[in-house]
Amino acid sequence: MTDPRSGVPDRRTGRGLRVPPPVGVRLTTRQRLGATGGIAGIVMLLGLLTYGGIASIRSARANVIATHRSIEATQSVLQDITNAETGQRGFLLTADERYLQPYNSALNRLAADTALLRGFVGTDALQTRQLDSLSGRIGVKLAELAQTITLMRTKGADAARSVVDSDGGQHAMDDIRGLLRSIAARQQNLLDQRIAESDRYYLIVEVIVVGGTISAVVIALMLNTLLTRFANAQADAARRLDAQNVELSDSNHKLAEQTVELELQNQQLQDQAVELESQQLHLQEQASELEMQSEELSSTVEELQQQTVMAEEARAVAEEATKRAEEANRAKSLFLTTMSHELRTPLNAIGGYVDLLALEIRGPLVDMQREDLRRIKKSGQHLLSLINDILNLAKIESGQLDLNIREVPLASVFENVDTLVASQFNAKGISYVYPRCDPTLHVRADSDKLQQILLNVLSNACKFTDEGGLVTVECDADGVSESSNPESVAITIRDTGRGIAQDKLEKIFEPFVQIDRHLTGVSQQGVGLGLAISRDLARSMSGDLVAESVAGVGTTFVLTIPRANGVSAQRSSESARGSTDPISTAP
Repeated sequence: MTDPRSGVPDRRTGRGLRVPPPVGVRLTTRQRLGATGGIAGIVMLLGLLTYGGIASIRSARANVIATHRSIEATQSVLQDITNAETGQRGFLLTADERYLQPYNSALNRLAADTALLRGFVGTDALQTRQLDSLSGRIGVKLAELAQTITLMRTKGADAARSVVDSDGGQHAMDDIRGLLRSIAARQQNLLDQRIAESDRYYLIVEVIVVGGTISAVVIALMLNTLLTRFANAQADAARRLDAQNVELSDSNHKLAEQTVELELQNQQLQDQAVELESQQLHLQEQASELEMQSEELSSTVEELQQQTVMAEEARAVAEEATKRAEEANRAKSLFLTTMSHELRTPLNAIGGYVDLLALEIRGPLVDMQREDLRRIKKSGQHLLSLINDILNLAKIESGQLDLNIREVPLASVFENVDTLVASQFNAKGISYVYPRCDPTLHVRADSDKLQQILLNVLSNACKFTDEGGLVTVECDADGVSESSNPESVAITIRDTGRGIAQDKLEKIFEPFVQIDRHLTGVSQQGVGLGLAISRDLARSMSGDLVAESVAGVGTTFVLTIPRANGVSAQRSSESARGSTDPISTAP
């Protein structure tokens, strides 16, 4: 017998024992598929996902840029209309054609800006309807501006002002602002959504690239480990076969069969080695492709950063345009202040010369001349009051209003106001009732400005109350009503005039607005600044002026002024009855 471990022939029989050939390690079908196609499939899937993410980022970036431009277009349209109105107002005030330059420039830009805005809105049905409404309101506003300019050139300032006072242009401008705000708000919402969407796509691409790269590296390492083990096992098998061939070279012919099998196994190992080399080359190509995709992603990130910088620059330009508009408004207020001062000087001189003539210093006058002087004096005073109103409004808008806030006895204010308005009520045949206030009741206010507010409101009540009507003034000093504030004094002025419609009630406090102007006599018409100035003055003194009205019944104005410190808010009922007895001025 031979030793099985050495394969030496048995000396007694002369025959060698067959040693079984070593068996090599083989890959399973699943392992072969994973080695040949797994990494390729992962790389292909990673490439497709990365390409889709980059395409989504580019689309989101284009949407963000378009939304920014649409918001800028809304601001440009509003700026064009504001410039056109500024030019028209300057021309109406000065009758100088040079002031129409902003108007003409705005007309040239407005059509282009409106078309640009419509192009950015696209197929949004809601905003398309809003743009259609906006175009209609812009047409109304431009028609009103063109009509006033034509009337100024042909018929004069009064005809042009009558169109301005009709409120048609103001309504159109309010609608335009509202529509532009709505469009800009919707575009801003879209911008926020699109920026969030762009950030989300960017994060997805980062996750895909990082996760895919890690997955590819892990799988490549696993495959490399598997193939290395397989190659080592095959090498060990080959070494064992070589040893067996040397040991069994002297064996019988049966060993030839083992030699053939070994040759077949050797050929299989060679084929597997070639296959491993091919897979190694394929892995190298995939690694190069991943590096190219990473470089492309870095370039895309740089482009997104540049777009962000451009968006910030566009926002800075919009803020600068807003600042220039505010500076133009301050320049307008300064211009009105200067012109008002320049007009008051000759008007005061005219009034002085009229007084000199009325005193007959230049010689005796006949009755017709005295009547002419009276009319000149009255017209000058009316014009001077209008200029004073414009001057006060300009001071308020420009922040140059000076207030002398101190403790003011309310009783003395009512006495001064009664002295100034009683003759107006008596002349028109209107009953006027005002309270006798407690002499100890003081408010924190500017005495002259408080008196101006009461005079404006009472003058309006006299103007719009027919003969035989009633105007009453009440002072809520005890805080007994539900709406009263113990820290303030409420002064209520009621009239039995024709009243104001509810939809027009808030507009009476807007500058240059006079409701139902056609129902007011020419001698009583103004420029619609009295109530606007009164409310601004009240709010400047930490108070307020509000109005309630019923058409055909009358109007009620409530003026609230802060109570002076140190004056008690409560009084005994007997003192209250004795101190608030009204004083009636009958015609």
